[in-house]
Amino acid sequence: MRLNSRLIVLVVLCTSPVLAQEGVPGEILGRTQLVRIGNLDGTAFSIDHNGKLFLITARHMVSGLPITGGNIQIGRNGAWLNYPITKVLFPEAPDVDIAVLETNEKVEKPYGITIASGEEGPTFGEVVWFLGYPYDLHTHLANGELPFIKRGTMSAIDATNPKAVVIYIDGFNNPGFSGGPVVYFDLKAHAYRLIAVVQGFREDHASVLVNGQHVPTPVLVNSGILIAYNLRHAVEAITAEEQHESGKK
Repeated sequence: MRLNSRLIVLVVLCTSPVLAQEGVPGEILGRTQLVRIGNLDGTAFSIDHNGKLFLITARHMVSGLPITGGNIQIGRNGAWLNYPITKVLFPEAPDVDIAVLETNEKVEKPYGITIASGEEGPTFGEVVWFLGYPYDLHTHLANGELPFIKRGTMSAIDATNPKAVVIYIDGFNNPGFSGGPVVYFDLKAHAYRLIAVVQGFREDHASVLVNGQHVPTPVLVNSGILIAYNLRHAVEAITAEEQHESGKK
């Protein structure tokens, strides 16, 4: 089952860099998949590297998946289809909530939406989008299915550990977005870029008002702070695996 099948999506194109931020290109929508790994449902998206297709998702999604020879399921047209994975790769830092799923598929033509390099990235306060399948929900079209699109604001970065860069986004996400891509529009290059992988949201405790006093409860709520990890850590994992395999020859 090929993942890079084409979907006909209506996308408004314009030359203005401001107006170009008002939508998400169909390519990245078609590259974002509903996945089931073990008993967890979430999101994955495809990238290409040296002509090979890889799936990116959250590390916590693959806890029960074997390192080699595993299978995941792709949600398609109301059914779950088995999809074989050659190998699971992880970034060097265990804190990075990213997993790279190596496949046997080839990419005939490099994707147009690429990963932001070390010198690229959204500015603080810039609009970003994150895609995924909350509660397995999605858009149903006559010729395919597409993920939810949500908008957020680039809020902060924690680069204390350069091998585990955290990106904070002001955006209200939901269960099911784990493993989804974060996209922004590069105003300098006039091009869309992938920047991060969604981990989840920062939890907060709810409180209730009792006799004029706020009393904490054990109920956890969504703080509205989305946590993601820099996607370049996935590329580093792929590169490290290539070097490892090259050294064995």
